[in-house]
Amino acid sequence: MIRLNVGLPGPMWVLWLGCLVPVTALVSLVVGALGLMLLMSEDMMLSVLALLPIVLLDALIGLMLVQHYRSAFWLDGRVLVQRSLLGRQRYDLTAAYVSADSAQPVWSSYRGGVLPRLVVQVPGRKPARLWLRAPARGGALLPPAQLAALAQAIDPTLQHPVARRLWELAYTPFGGTL
Repeated sequence: MIRLNVGLPGPMWVLWLGCLVPVTALVSLVVGALGLMLLMSEDMMLSVLALLPIVLLDALIGLMLVQHYRSAFWLDGRVLVQRSLLGRQRYDLTAAYVSADSAQPVWSSYRGGVLPRLVVQVPGRKPARLWLRAPARGGALLPPAQLAALAQAIDPTLQHPVARRLWELAYTPFGGTL
Protein backbone atom coordinates (compact mmCIF):
# COMPACT_ATOMS: atom_id res chain seq x y z
CA MET A 1 0.00 0.00 0.00
CA ILE A 2 1.31 3.46 -0.90
CA ARG A 3 0.40 6.32 1.42
CA LEU A 4 -0.23 9.52 -0.50
CA ASN A 5 1.21 12.69 1.04
CA VAL A 6 -1.96 14.76 1.19
CA GLY A 7 -2.95 14.87 4.86
CA LEU A 8 -1.34 16.59 7.81
CA PRO A 9 2.28 15.61 8.44
CA GLY A 10 3.08 13.75 11.67
CA PRO A 11 4.51 16.74 13.59
CA MET A 12 1.32 18.68 12.88
CA TRP A 13 -0.77 15.89 14.43
CA VAL A 14 1.51 15.99 17.48
CA LEU A 15 0.92 19.75 17.71
CA TRP A 16 -2.85 19.37 17.32
CA LEU A 17 -3.35 16.43 19.63
CA GLY A 18 -0.55 17.23 22.07
CA CYS A 19 -1.05 20.97 22.48
CA LEU A 20 -4.26 22.32 20.99
CA VAL A 21 -6.68 19.69 22.28
CA PRO A 22 -5.43 19.71 25.93
CA VAL A 23 -5.41 23.53 26.07
CA THR A 24 -8.90 23.68 24.59
CA ALA A 25 -10.08 21.01 27.06
CA LEU A 26 -8.62 22.98 29.98
CA VAL A 27 -10.26 26.24 28.86
CA SER A 28 -13.55 24.39 28.31
CA LEU A 29 -13.32 22.87 31.79
CA VAL A 30 -12.66 26.24 33.47
CA VAL A 31 -15.36 28.12 31.56
CA GLY A 32 -17.73 25.16 31.97
CA ALA A 33 -17.24 25.26 35.76
CA LEU A 34 -17.87 29.01 35.71
CA GLY A 35 -21.00 28.49 33.62
CA LEU A 36 -22.20 25.76 35.98
CA MET A 37 -21.71 28.06 38.97
CA LEU A 38 -23.67 30.77 37.17
CA LEU A 39 -26.34 28.22 36.29
CA MET A 40 -26.76 27.42 39.99
CA SER A 41 -27.37 31.10 40.65
CA GLU A 42 -30.39 33.01 39.45
CA ASP A 43 -28.84 34.49 36.29
CA MET A 44 -29.35 31.70 33.76
CA MET A 45 -28.90 33.95 30.70
CA LEU A 46 -25.35 34.87 31.76
CA SER A 47 -24.44 31.18 32.15
CA VAL A 48 -25.76 30.40 28.65
CA LEU A 49 -23.74 33.30 27.24
CA ALA A 50 -20.64 31.99 29.00
CA LEU A 51 -21.09 28.41 27.76
CA LEU A 52 -22.11 29.13 24.15
CA PRO A 53 -18.68 30.27 22.84
CA ILE A 54 -16.96 27.26 24.43
CA VAL A 55 -19.43 24.83 22.89
CA LEU A 56 -18.99 26.50 19.48
CA LEU A 57 -15.19 26.49 19.79
CA ASP A 58 -15.14 22.80 20.78
CA ALA A 59 -17.44 21.94 17.87
CA LEU A 60 -15.24 23.88 15.42
CA ILE A 61 -12.04 22.21 16.61
CA GLY A 62 -13.73 18.80 16.50
CA LEU A 63 -14.94 19.44 12.96
CA MET A 64 -11.46 20.52 11.86
CA LEU A 65 -9.91 17.39 13.39
CA VAL A 66 -12.43 15.17 11.60
CA GLN A 67 -11.78 16.95 8.28
CA HIS A 68 -8.03 16.52 8.60
CA TYR A 69 -8.42 12.91 9.75
CA ARG A 70 -10.47 12.11 6.63
CA SER A 71 -7.86 13.69 4.33
CA ALA A 72 -5.54 10.64 4.44
CA PHE A 73 -5.42 8.48 1.30
CA TRP A 74 -3.64 5.27 0.28
CA LEU A 75 -3.27 3.47 -3.00
CA ASP A 76 -3.73 -0.30 -2.78
CA GLY A 77 -3.08 -1.55 -6.30
CA ARG A 78 -5.83 0.04 -8.38
CA VAL A 79 -7.99 0.88 -5.34
CA LEU A 80 -7.94 4.32 -3.73
CA VAL A 81 -8.49 4.06 0.04
CA GLN A 82 -9.70 7.03 2.10
CA ARG A 83 -9.63 7.05 5.89
CA SER A 84 -13.01 7.81 7.46
CA LEU A 85 -14.42 7.90 10.96
CA LEU A 86 -16.09 4.51 10.59
CA GLY A 87 -13.24 2.71 8.86
CA ARG A 88 -11.92 3.10 5.34
CA GLN A 89 -13.72 3.92 2.11
CA ARG A 90 -12.47 2.05 -0.95
CA TYR A 91 -12.82 3.35 -4.50
CA ASP A 92 -12.01 0.93 -7.31
CA LEU A 93 -10.35 3.13 -9.93
CA THR A 94 -11.12 0.63 -12.72
CA ALA A 95 -14.89 1.19 -12.27
CA ALA A 96 -14.85 4.82 -11.12
CA TYR A 97 -15.28 8.02 -13.07
CA VAL A 98 -12.05 9.97 -12.47
CA SER A 99 -11.76 13.68 -13.20
CA ALA A 100 -9.84 16.70 -11.97
CA ASP A 101 -11.07 20.03 -10.68
CA SER A 102 -9.75 22.82 -8.52
CA ALA A 103 -11.04 24.42 -5.34
CA GLN A 104 -10.07 26.74 -2.52
CA PRO A 105 -9.19 24.73 0.63
CA VAL A 106 -11.60 25.56 3.45
CA TRP A 107 -10.33 23.87 6.63
CA SER A 108 -6.69 24.74 6.11
CA SER A 109 -4.24 27.51 6.87
CA TYR A 110 -3.27 27.56 3.18
CA ARG A 111 -4.41 30.83 1.58
CA GLY A 112 -2.62 30.64 -1.77
CA GLY A 113 -5.73 30.37 -3.95
CA VAL A 114 -7.25 27.37 -5.66
CA LEU A 115 -5.52 23.99 -5.73
CA PRO A 116 -6.06 21.02 -8.06
CA ARG A 117 -7.67 17.85 -6.82
CA LEU A 118 -8.63 14.48 -8.17
CA VAL A 119 -12.32 13.58 -7.99
CA VAL A 120 -13.19 9.89 -7.93
CA GLN A 121 -16.88 9.07 -8.35
CA VAL A 122 -18.32 5.61 -7.86
CA PRO A 123 -22.05 5.25 -8.61
CA GLY A 124 -24.19 5.43 -5.49
CA ARG A 125 -21.46 6.83 -3.23
CA LYS A 126 -20.14 10.19 -2.20
CA PRO A 127 -17.15 11.21 -4.38
CA ALA A 128 -13.63 11.13 -2.98
CA ARG A 129 -11.65 14.34 -3.43
CA LEU A 130 -7.88 13.96 -3.27
CA TRP A 131 -5.71 17.08 -3.27
CA LEU A 132 -2.91 16.88 -5.84
CA ARG A 133 -1.28 19.88 -4.21
CA ALA A 134 -1.69 19.36 -0.47
CA PRO A 135 -2.99 22.43 1.41
CA ALA A 136 -1.70 20.97 4.68
CA ARG A 137 1.80 20.97 3.18
CA GLY A 138 1.83 24.52 1.84
CA GLY A 139 0.45 23.63 -1.59
CA ALA A 140 3.27 21.19 -2.39
CA LEU A 141 2.69 18.84 -5.30
CA LEU A 142 2.57 15.12 -4.56
CA PRO A 143 5.97 13.43 -5.00
CA PRO A 144 6.66 12.10 -8.53
CA ALA A 145 6.51 8.44 -7.46
CA GLN A 146 3.04 8.95 -5.97
CA LEU A 147 1.80 10.83 -9.04
CA ALA A 148 3.09 8.03 -11.28
CA ALA A 149 1.49 5.35 -9.09
CA LEU A 150 -1.80 7.24 -9.17
CA ALA A 151 -1.62 7.55 -12.97
CA GLN A 152 -0.91 3.81 -13.33
CA ALA A 153 -3.78 2.98 -10.97
CA ILE A 154 -6.24 5.08 -13.00
CA ASP A 155 -5.18 3.62 -16.35
CA PRO A 156 -2.06 1.47 -16.88
CA THR A 157 -2.09 2.28 -20.63
CA LEU A 158 -2.24 6.02 -19.86
CA GLN A 159 -5.09 6.54 -22.34
CA HIS A 160 -7.20 8.34 -19.73
CA PRO A 161 -6.48 12.11 -19.97
CA VAL A 162 -6.12 12.55 -16.20
CA ALA A 163 -3.78 9.55 -15.94
CA ARG A 164 -1.68 10.84 -18.83
CA ARG A 165 -1.44 14.31 -17.28
CA LEU A 166 -0.46 12.88 -13.88
CA TRP A 167 2.23 10.77 -15.58
CA GLU A 168 3.57 13.81 -17.44
CA LEU A 169 3.59 15.83 -14.25
CA ALA A 170 5.48 13.08 -12.43
CA TYR A 171 8.29 12.93 -14.96
CA THR A 172 8.34 16.48 -16.34
CA PRO A 173 7.25 18.67 -13.43
CA PHE A 174 8.22 21.87 -15.26
CA GLY A 175 6.24 20.88 -18.35
CA GLY A 176 3.22 22.90 -17.27
CA THR A 177 0.94 23.62 -14.38
CA LEU A 178 -1.76 21.50 -12.90
